[in-house]
Amino acid sequence: MAIELLNEPLAPGANLSVLMKYYQDGYNAVRRYTPASYVIMSNRLNIANQPEILQFVGSFDGAVLDVHYYNLFDSKFDSLTVEQNIDFVRNNRSSDLKAITNQNGRPLTFVGKQSI
Repeated sequence: MAIELLNEPLAPGANLSVLMKYYQDGYNAVRRYTPASYVIMSNRLNIANQPEILQFVGSFDGAVLDVHYYNLFDSKFDSLTVEQNIDFVRNNRSSDLKAITNQNGRPLTFVGKQSI
């Protein structure tokens, strides 16, 4: 079973320190009832620094970092064909995922949506 604490917090409206406190409290509440569930914490949308909460999320056992990539809402993709969009995801998103992946496997990463 997986429990997502907050889906797609949007920067700059979602303050990072408030979000991290929310995730800490939510994680603690989940752990009071189950030690085995995955607790999913989302990166803020609309940020350039994708790994901003990577170390924080990785400090929790059973935590998963949820990321979302929305080509759909970025005008630079408007003139691309479907095949070009798919190629972009195949060829360029791997570096995005590498930036949020630790060698020790903590946290796990879940790509929530890929909208093209």
